[in-house]
Amino acid sequence: MTLRYVYGVVPAAAAGAIDRAALRGIDGTAVRAVADAGLAAAVSDVDAEDYAGEVLNQRIGDLDWLAERATAHQGVNGRLLELAGTVLPLAFGALYRDDERVREMLREDAPGRAARLERLAGRGEWLVTIVRDAGSAPSDDDALRRIDHEIAASAPGRAFLLEKRRAEVATRAAERADADAARAALARLETAAERSYEEPVAHDGPDVVVLRLSLLAPRDRGGAIDDAVRATEGELSPRGYRLRVTGPWPAYRFGSLP
Repeated sequence: MTLRYVYGVVPAAAAGAIDRAALRGIDGTAVRAVADAGLAAAVSDVDAEDYAGEVLNQRIGDLDWLAERATAHQGVNGRLLELAGTVLPLAFGALYRDDERVREMLREDAPGRAARLERLAGRGEWLVTIVRDAGSAPSDDDALRRIDHEIAASAPGRAFLLEKRRAEVATRAAERADADAARAALARLETAAERSYEEPVAHDGPDVVVLRLSLLAPRDRGGAIDDAVRATEGELSPRGYRLRVTGPWPAYRFGSLP
């Protein structure tokens, strides 16, 4: 028995291009189009024993297993963007019992999906992440400079006590510096994009994530994104921050936002 794994939704006019492209997706399965209501879903058939219910939930916990298939999922959606010029990517693991269930999904809110596809036509999504080393602290903070000067001028016993207080001062100084860096980056990067979305960030690990920002822009304006990233990096790297940029991707974030 097989299930239908759905990668993304595109305008129905792109269905033929999907079928001709001979795409391969999850586990090397052939990708084909299922169309209805003016839309087409890119699907492939997967073994129900490997993907149904609790089996899939257990396998998602295996990062090696997941990484290979998530890469395939993303690769198919990247090709859909090239073939159709616009795509609404589905989250990893979107499974349906058969083609008719896929058609039912396409008929649900078909006008809303069509409108989103039209708004995203020709556009891509970039993800910008700004980080610093968790152990680093700003060297130009006035409060930190004052306590360092006080420690240097103090007797050993008092200096020991001040060192404990210094950790709190350094934490607050780093938080202020991170907030300033995030504001500066937002002000510059948002001018290069049509829309932006500030992603939630994790607060553990060797790096402090100062900002994760998704940007939506026409793919033919990618140079403006690159220029804004370079300018932001030039401003922030002397202050100890690093930028990571990926894209343009299909609009994973903006395809789901209202």
